[in-house]
Amino acid sequence: MLTILDKKTGHVEPWAALQLAAYTLLDAPVEFTEEGHLYHHEGVRLPSVTGILKDEGFVDTTFFNDHARERGSLVHLATHLDDIGELDESSIDPVIAPYLEAWRKFRRESGFVIEISEKPKRSSIYGYAGTPDSIGYFPKKRTMKRAAVELHGDGTYRLVPFGDRTDEQVWLSAVACHQWKKNNLKGER
Repeated sequence: MLTILDKKTGHVEPWAALQLAAYTLLDAPVEFTEEGHLYHHEGVRLPSVTGILKDEGFVDTTFFNDHARERGSLVHLATHLDDIGELDESSIDPVIAPYLEAWRKFRRESGFVIEISEKPKRSSIYGYAGTPDSIGYFPKKRTMKRAAVELHGDGTYRLVPFGDRTDEQVWLSAVACHQWKKNNLKGER
C-alpha cells in the first residue's frame, strides 16, 4: 500500500489530515512555478491545497513567522535532496542538520521506501493542485494511507498516522465551499 507522508517541522496540527486527504485525490500532471508557489493547467491558475485550507479557515497562521517558514522550506529542500541522492552535506546549515537527522532516523527505523518526492500534481476532477512531500511504502506491512512525520530540532521524530475516513469528505466540502465563494462572492473576498 502506498503511503503519503508529510514532513512537519512543528507540531502536527489537525488540518494536516485534510491536507493529506487532498493529496490522495491528486491524479494528473500540473505546471508548477516555484516562485510564488503557483500551479497552472492549460493556462488556468489552480488553487493550492494549503491555499484552500487557509482560505476556508482550517489553518491558523497566527503562530507562523518568517523564521519558521524559512526553516521549514530549508528542511523540506534538504530532506528532498537527501531522498533523491543529490544532497551536498557541506551545504547543511547547523540549524537544519537535526531535522535532517530526524528524517534519516525515521527512514532507517521505519524502512520507509520513497517512490515519489516533492512532485506537484493536480486533481483533474476537483480542480486544485498540491505537492505531496513523499509517497512510498513501508516494507514491514504497515497499512496506513496517510501520515505526517513531525521532525524535531533535537534529531527525534514522531509519526502521526491519519485514518479518519471522513477526512476526504471534509476536504471535498472545503473545496466545494471554496469554489462556491469564488463563483458567487466575486469582489467580496
